[in-house]
Amino acid sequence: MAKRTLSPGALRRLCTEESRMKNDCKGCGFEASPSIVGGEKDYTQWDVYITGPGDSLYENCILHAILIFDYNYPLVPPKMKFVTEMFHPNIFKDGNVCISILHMASDDPTSYEKPDENWTPVQNIRTVVLSVISMLNEPNINSPANVDASKLFKNAYEEYCEKVKELMKAQKK
Repeated sequence: MAKRTLSPGALRRLCTEESRMKNDCKGCGFEASPSIVGGEKDYTQWDVYITGPGDSLYENCILHAILIFDYNYPLVPPKMKFVTEMFHPNIFKDGNVCISILHMASDDPTSYEKPDENWTPVQNIRTVVLSVISMLNEPNINSPANVDASKLFKNAYEEYCEKVKELMKAQKK
């Protein structure tokens, strides 16, 4: 497989974001940095570690995800995928995250997404991860990526909570 690359502008932007996050994201509930591949930083893929918010189903859990950046970032949004196994209405079974901020604005009149919720180049890693943290606690059940999780959340919330808690507990071992 060919190694992914970034445009010079994308690399510059990601280096700036890395530098800013060291100061701006203390206490934000997550850490993010370029993955280390072969002893070197790989700016095309970042490791994200989210500390489960208190009073949530993810309390005291560390959730690992990756952000994958396109050659044309920030003109194109990153993709986000959880490495930690998740059961959530807006996370596909393979871990890929479905949230408006990771989608380009669409001209589709049937789309439920508002253009101001979609990706724009002013968004950054911090805004994406904070949006995902918010989504963990407040799923959008009207646009599910995982229909089973959405149905359980909507129709049997206590059972949904138990399933998520059991999954998180099993991963701590």
